[in-house]
Amino acid sequence: MGFLILEDGTTFEVNLFGAGEKVIGEVVFSTGMSGYQELLTDPSFYGQIVVMTFPLVGNYGINPLDRQSDAPQVRGFVVREACRQPSHWLAQETLQDYLRRHHITAAEGIDTRALTRKLREKGTMTGMLTPDVPTPEDFLALQAYQPERPVPQVTTREVYTIPGEGYHLAVLDLGVKQGILDALQRRNCCLTVFPAHTRAADILAVRPDAIVLSNGPGNPKDNPEIVETVKILL
Repeated sequence: MGFLILEDGTTFEVNLFGAGEKVIGEVVFSTGMSGYQELLTDPSFYGQIVVMTFPLVGNYGINPLDRQSDAPQVRGFVVREACRQPSHWLAQETLQDYLRRHHITAAEGIDTRALTRKLREKGTMTGMLTPDVPTPEDFLALQAYQPERPVPQVTTREVYTIPGEGYHLAVLDLGVKQGILDALQRRNCCLTVFPAHTRAADILAVRPDAIVLSNGPGNPKDNPEIVETVKILL
């Protein structure tokens, strides 16, 4: 048993699974019918509580091939119902075991489509998943919450190269998904991947044929130095 509370005071009673710990984050939604493992590990969702509208999630389990990064990036996960007996020939563990192993708090037993309609009407809101009955202090914490700058948390720490015989592409890693790198590799591109805060001169020094600006979390206005780098590159 637990609760999902939103910054406007809306409170939902839920069943917690995974880590089952108190977490705060921006509440966003996804309408995808599948791809939950890709979503959980997509750096674009770093630090967020993600709501899935599809009514049953986890039905094909978790496998080592579909991840978009090395570990889950979300702070919380909300579904209507989590499947407890997945069926897929590649599955190695259940959604519940995966989230528990990575200390991610999740919730089920809520009308996620009704919650999504609220988010679409009101916009993104801060929310909290908690195993405890909400207190006035919890609502104050929601009002005071300021998300950390996510890009420095998800970018590569150092430059690395993925060899290829085709075009040489410089990839500015703002939270790049593995799927993007895989797609470029399938086209035999040579990739040099740079941390998000690399200077434009250092990127241009490798003489790339083109520059790829990756996907990533957060608002560009919160990263003015990266915006200036992109202006120089353009």
